[in-house]
Amino acid sequence: MTAAATHAQGPKNKDAVEVVINGTTTPLNHDTVTYEELSQLAYPNHDPAAMFTVTYQHADTPHGGKGTLVAGESVKVKKKGTTFSVRLTTRS
Repeated sequence: MTAAATHAQGPKNKDAVEVVINGTTTPLNHDTVTYEELSQLAYPNHDPAAMFTVTYQHADTPHGGKGTLVAGESVKVKKKGTTFSVRLTTRS
């Protein structure tokens, strides 16, 4: 989403957080995000059987803010600055 698209959504919620998913700034109205939510935001309408590799940086975690999410996991994000890389994973 571009800055113009984000701005066009109207006034920002004071509790909103901004995360970056694959280089695109995405507003959220909650501070904890799940593997499943990130997969859907990065790849809308993806095959339900698809597998993803989800890594993050600058999250609100006690172990330095970096890590990997797998199905069923979630991470608390900072108000601004948490970034995610969501990649489709192929099986061999």
